Amino acid sequence: MSAMVSRGTAGAGPETSNVIGELALTVEEVGDELHGLLPAVPELAVPGTPWLRASALAALADVVLGLLGVREIAPQVPVTLALDVHLFQEIPAGGQPVRGIGRTVKSGRTVLVSAIDFVGEDGRLLGIGSSIFVPAPDPALRMPPGGWALDSMRHIRGRLREPIATRLRCEPVAPGVVSMRVGPDMSNAAGTLNGGLVPVVMEEALLSLPPQVSPPGTTLASLGIRYLRPVRRGPAVATASTAGGQAAGGQAAGGETEGTGGSRPAVARGVVATIEVRDAATDVLAILATARTFPARPQLPAGRGVSDPSSESSPSLPAGPAVHAGPAVHAGPSVHAGPSVHVDGE
Repeated sequence: MSAMVSRGTAGAGPETSNVIGELALTVEEVGDELHGLLPAVPELAVPGTPWLRASALAALADVVLGLLGVREIAPQVPVTLALDVHLFQEIPAGGQPVRGIGRTVKSGRTVLVSAIDFVGEDGRLLGIGSSIFVPAPDPALRMPPGGWALDSMRHIRGRLREPIATRLRCEPVAPGVVSMRVGPDMSNAAGTLNGGLVPVVMEEALLSLPPQVSPPGTTLASLGIRYLRPVRRGPAVATASTAGGQAAGGQAAGGETEGTGGSRPAVARGVVATIEVRDAATDVLAILATARTFPARPQLPAGRGVSDPSSESSPSLPAGPAVHAGPAVHAGPSVHAGPSVHVDGE
């Protein structure tokens, strides 16, 4: 979430990340749920494709579920242990906005589990996500009073005018390795990197793997993030890797194909990768993630454009308070002021 709190300032007001504001996200209360709306602008597309970045959906989940964390845990400060996003299909960029419907699954004394549905404007369920929050262990940390956290997200505050990776100054270092700066416009009040923006550099790292692993047209289907420590100084360096030497498109590490007689490319299957994010200033591991890609589709069927819905069917969101708890996530021993509210100190 873009609203931040720093240590020992019980009456401090919120600060807003400029980059989060430029995503033009809005959030409103609908009964017990929070509904966020993300414009699927072309600047949020995966380069070379008409598909929306999974990292953009992670930012949407970060904001919506982070606000739920504030509502459930305040006046204590919620900190994030895990955030997961899973898409059922590619989502067109440049078309209709995506709605994120967030709700509380379990609110206990020490753990808050929340879930989110990603829904198209036609009511189709496009994906799901989940998160785990815990209260900050420092009792001196308190949320400022009032409803400023939600109020700050009720209205559009900016517009993204360049591709998001360019806006965040993501820079390739080597195949599978990408760095991202830490600046005031993407940091929290404690001066650490906003966890809702980290998925962009993770995605860039995976997409920069060699083409036999990440061919043109590759997009992320799933992203599971575990927050260990904040990135304080930066740059944040994401390193993506795959295990077992198996590449997308049915190619092994040696480049052999699975087609008939080796003369026909096999159907791309996608890959599973691990991604580590380190603070370059200290080389400390800050974030650990796993990701799965959709099969690459570098050439689209005729008549398909960025405003056209995918031909693959997906379920419509059922009426009533159906709850998708998402995948099982495990809270580790480290507490990081991640996508919801970042605090000064670990």
